[in-house]
Amino acid sequence: MLLKIPRLYDSHTHFIATGEFAGGLALGELKSASDVAKIPLKSSYYRGEWLMGFGWNETAWPEPPHKKILDLIFPDHPVFFARMDGHRCWVNSKALQYLGFASETGVLMEKEHLQAWDRLPDYTHEQQRGHILTACRVFNKSGFTHVRDMSCTESLWHNLVSLSEAKELTLAIEENVTSHDLNDFESILDLCVRAKKTETPYVRMKGVKVFYDGSLGSQTAYLSKPYNGKGDGPRGTPLWDLADIEEVLKRTWAAGLDFSVHTIGDEAAHQIVDLARKVSAKGSVGRLNIEHAQLLRPETIQMMKPLHVRCHMQPCHWLSDKVWLEDKLGDLYKYVFPWEALRLAQIPISFGCDSPVEPPSFLRNKEALEKSVQAGIRKFNGDLAVAHSHPDAGFMDSYTVIEEDKIKEVVFAGTKLLL
Repeated sequence: MLLKIPRLYDSHTHFIATGEFAGGLALGELKSASDVAKIPLKSSYYRGEWLMGFGWNETAWPEPPHKKILDLIFPDHPVFFARMDGHRCWVNSKALQYLGFASETGVLMEKEHLQAWDRLPDYTHEQQRGHILTACRVFNKSGFTHVRDMSCTESLWHNLVSLSEAKELTLAIEENVTSHDLNDFESILDLCVRAKKTETPYVRMKGVKVFYDGSLGSQTAYLSKPYNGKGDGPRGTPLWDLADIEEVLKRTWAAGLDFSVHTIGDEAAHQIVDLARKVSAKGSVGRLNIEHAQLLRPETIQMMKPLHVRCHMQPCHWLSDKVWLEDKLGDLYKYVFPWEALRLAQIPISFGCDSPVEPPSFLRNKEALEKSVQAGIRKFNGDLAVAHSHPDAGFMDSYTVIEEDKIKEVVFAGTKLLL
């Protein structure tokens, strides 16, 4: 089967992190926490004096991650190792001292993890340019010509504009800036407004993103029922007060920017959609992006209809989560990955991969959509090429040819790329 897909689009990425981790310290093969002592280190693994790594998963380790292990192995440098889901980090005592956090274990979760990431020293200008070009190659190799990034910074924006003007970019990139608390919102809104004035044909600034809940794997996604069907068990918790979300939502829309919200749990999504309807009813109007939309109740989907909303979903997460998903969700499992319910309700959907949490891959998403039917997830009867194409036909004319599940050709802005 041959597909020619215009503007092949990954609608939810962490762009610069994709470049960083492609050449960085990968921790996915660790069999135990103490195995970090066996890893040969390279200068490229450092961010200033900080040792950086990504991808550990402690679920099968004989002992949990702990700062004492890192203190013993790496006594001279602060260490920051991000978990595979991007919702936790494992750090040593030197890092905690620098960051200003107290932790008995050295594992920071959700809001503290995100705030810690914000406080890390910048990469050098040349390192960041290298990460940008590496990320372009990673996405191009997987067939993508368009990406939507959720992790923009001021330095990244300036570098993207510079590389765009030099015609060194091989991707059309949409940028969003994440606010982790109200203390940084003013500067983030100011960055977005200023960046809109310096957009190029290759790079656009879209808006503001916030996290409203966490992840299913960490049981911090905000559910309407307890995890594992336990009557009094945890349901996850929201990371913001709704009153604060309302304030930043209205100000973001007033600035003509998109407002994007990380919502994985069904209750998180329901509360955000309900809030957007109330704000809209008072006269504030703008675009709402629901990031992940991994668990949506039918009434939440119906409530989306009057809104300018788009759901950005990552089918590949099913491939990673399928082993434990039904046990963890219990009665809520029937609402998981509701791509077909959204399609039938005529709610716009865009597919992506959440790189570097998952590798960027149109083909893995295709596999997930096909195989998840066997797990009781309703078949997606829409056009996968449309859901994976950038919706603006005027944004950098490009196409990708896929034949027999292989990327055969990528043409970006009239130039055939070498894969």
